Amino acid sequence: MRNDQPIYKQSRASTGVFFVYVAGADEPQPLTLPPGSSKTLTFKSVADFGDHAQAVVAVYGQYRWIMPGVDVRAGRTVTAPAFGISGDGFELFGAFRPVWRGDGSRISYRSGACVISSAPAQPTSGEHVFQPMFAGEHPSGACAWDWGPTPALADQFIYSANSEGAGTSVHRSREGGTHPGTKLHTFNELDLQLLTDLRWLPDGSGFLYSFPDLAYEFGNIFRYDFATKRATRLTNFEGEYARAFDISPDGALGRLRARQEVG
Repeated sequence: MRNDQPIYKQSRASTGVFFVYVAGADEPQPLTLPPGSSKTLTFKSVADFGDHAQAVVAVYGQYRWIMPGVDVRAGRTVTAPAFGISGDGFELFGAFRPVWRGDGSRISYRSGACVISSAPAQPTSGEHVFQPMFAGEHPSGACAWDWGPTPALADQFIYSANSEGAGTSVHRSREGGTHPGTKLHTFNELDLQLLTDLRWLPDGSGFLYSFPDLAYEFGNIFRYDFATKRATRLTNFEGEYARAFDISPDGALGRLRARQEVG
């Protein structure tokens, strides 16, 4: 490992504090590597994923530096090419907000740019297998979504999306469908607004979502019912945020649990 960042130039790499991980390793290793220095790391237990390179990544907070890595060979010690770290790396590179399919067959996630994909629950070891949730162009602002909670809704999902000139809405689609799907509810008449969370009710009768005010001074949870096509505010926070939340399996609102954050 080398920190190639010039001492006179500041960037994320200048911190010199990283976690390094090799695909297939038991765990990452912490690394202190100031600009201009180098160090060798040895990973003693790495799974062999086949005849191809296994990536190496250096992590600082939400920033990543990545190299293709080395072809790991079972029972042998192999040396990866020198890994140079410099600049700001990639921001928000990874898989965020995992959501399981109701039958447990797949798990979905989003990138830092809110592009949703899914992967099988038991993929082939070492292979990067994923499938886009949408066919064609991915909608803007799809940072919150949820898969159907019942067997009849297993292949359907709800998601938030921005539409230029048409406000910000929750839509419904099937796996591999195209946006916009079916528009269910416009939660804000302004464009480019984002939900902080979105969860289907356990019986499939509606959904809950959390949303901040325009000044981001507080955030509350709302319930939308398909039958009445109405949204009802469930919390009354001021100066606090209800962001990610869970719903009890029986859907009882009195047992709703949210992560509340003081502004």
